[in-house]
This record gives sequence, structure tokens and C-alpha cells, in this order.
Amino acid sequence: MNVWYSSRSGGSLERLAVAESQRTVARSPMLIMVAMLLASSGCGGDPAQRESGQSAGRDAARPTTMMLNWFPEAEHGGFYAAELLGFCRERGLELEIRPGGPAAPVAQELVTGRIEFAVANADDVLLYRQQGAPVVALLAAMQESPRCILVHEESGVESLQELRGLTLQAGAGRPYLLFLQARGLLDGVQVVPYSGVARFVADPRSAMQGYTFSEPFLAQQAGAHVRVLKVAELGFNPYASCLITTERMIASQPELVQAMVDACRRGWLAYLDDPQATNLHILKLNEQGMTLDALTFGARELRNLCLPEGMPREQFGRMTRQRWQTLIDQFAELKLVDPQKVAVDSVFDTRFIAAATE
Repeated sequence: MNVWYSSRSGGSLERLAVAESQRTVARSPMLIMVAMLLASSGCGGDPAQRESGQSAGRDAARPTTMMLNWFPEAEHGGFYAAELLGFCRERGLELEIRPGGPAAPVAQELVTGRIEFAVANADDVLLYRQQGAPVVALLAAMQESPRCILVHEESGVESLQELRGLTLQAGAGRPYLLFLQARGLLDGVQVVPYSGVARFVADPRSAMQGYTFSEPFLAQQAGAHVRVLKVAELGFNPYASCLITTERMIASQPELVQAMVDACRRGWLAYLDDPQATNLHILKLNEQGMTLDALTFGARELRNLCLPEGMPREQFGRMTRQRWQTLIDQFAELKLVDPQKVAVDSVFDTRFIAAATE
């Protein structure tokens, strides 16, 4: 499962394409359950105990750790900006951001107390809750899901209702794919394992899953003329790049949670206004062949995902009960969650983002 790119993968864009192809690896429920057993048996660290054991004075910055759900990229830009531009320090935090990757153990690290915060998409939050991990979303950086299907312009395909006859590269078992299948949109479509941009570019009758801030750029750089079909337009629209923590953290350290939400909100708004300095910082951290052009493209695409047309800046990061309930209903229909086990009011908490915008 943990397949990492090799230095023999070629040029930077090729290495980046290889890394992007690993996004599709599904999370393992067994790993979550092992982590829950560790947590219940007392293994792992308690963030509150770690704080009380520190020798720093009250005015010193509080060491805090966040884990990403992927390698450092534009989708994490606001979190890096919060650290780089000093917003975390202003709220008394010394933030360490740990990169993720294929099968990043986000929920495991949270429930065992080894980290205080993490990044996850809303669909993963529901899967974590279904598996027993008491994680809670605090802020949603992307209001619109970046999930998309790429097709060649010359294919003549203009909507997700017209995929019949194509070969689709996609990660098996991902919720969005099950959603498309349940609505008959994959009838007559040959779904094959995701293998990357090169195969897509070589076959004009192929399609490829992706994120709007990433794969379209890679395909265009490889010479393809692409059309981007957004899954969100079908009504399957999970929040993305959510800041998450645990129920225990919210109950035991609400001041820390508020400080983190405050800093991340400021970081994201600053990144959306001017991503250049943060992109240069991310470029130094990403070892998967990232380029500045790719980050610039990603940051530009993120503006409309994070602040869709008509959404005021003051509403950045907000989440609604209706959106979460719709997603739970869709997951229940797909037999991915038990709605009796995954209750809407347990998966997100808007108190902190609301206080940050007052």
C-alpha cells in the first residue's frame, strides 16, 4: 500500500505524476481499529499531559502538531501560510506540520494522541467515524469538492452523463466512484486502475480521475487538451482540506482548538490573496517533483473552491448541518456508513470557526 516515488522516475513532472497517482490508495479500516485499541489501552501520548510536562513558561509558544493527508501541495497552502507568516506564533502556537502520503495514518495519529490536529476531506471524516475514530471537522478550507473526471476535448464528451464507451482510470472503492456507479453513470464504461497521466494522454478515448487543482495541469503540460468534469455538479460535494481534531481535544483544550482555528483561517485568507511566498516554502518541502508552476496553477484554482462566487470572505471555512447531513445520507445509500452510528452533529463543530469570524 505504501508505494513511494523513486528517484528513477524521471523528470520533476513525471515524478509528480507518479506521486499524484498514489492519492487513490484506500485507507485501511483495520489500521483505524488497531489505533483505537492502542488508544483505549493507554498507548500513545496524551496532548494535555505533554503540555503540562513542558518546561516553557506561560508566554512561550505551545508546541502543536498537525498531519497532512497528502504530500505538501497547494491544497495545504493556508495551513503552511499560518505557520510561515507568523499567525500561529501570534496565537501562542509553535506549529509542526508533518507531511502525509499514500495511506497517511491521519486518524490513527489523532486517536492515539500523537498529534493534535490533521487535515482530511469530509468523505474521509465520515469513514473514520464509521470505523470508530471520534474525529471532528473544525474548518473546511474548500467549500467545493475538487474531485473531477478529465476527458479529452476531442472525445466530444461534455458531461458526466456521456462517459459511455470510455476507459476510466480510477481508484477502486472511492465513494465518488460508487456514487457515479449507483446513478448508472458508469454503465458502458471500462474502469481500470489509476496509472497516471501518460496513459491518459496516449488514448483520446480514455478518462482519468483527478483534482481540479492538480491533474488538469499535469495533463496539459504533457500535451493533452482536456475538459474538466466536476463531480460536485452532480450533488456529491464533500468539503475538502478540513482541519480536524478529536472529541477529547475539544473537550479538554478548547482554547488550543480556538487558537489553531484562528491561525489557520488567517493563513488561508492570506494564501488566497497572495500565495507566492508560501508556494516557495512548499516547493522546498515537497520531494515528489513539485514545480512552482504547478503550485501557482493549484493556488489559482483553489480561490474558487475555497470562496465560491458570491461567498463573502467572512464566511471562509464555514460548514453547514445540511451539507453534512446530505453527505451522510449519500454514504448511507451507498452502504458506506450506518446513519445510526455516524450522527450529523458528531462529525463537525462550527463553534470555533464562528468565534474566529466575530
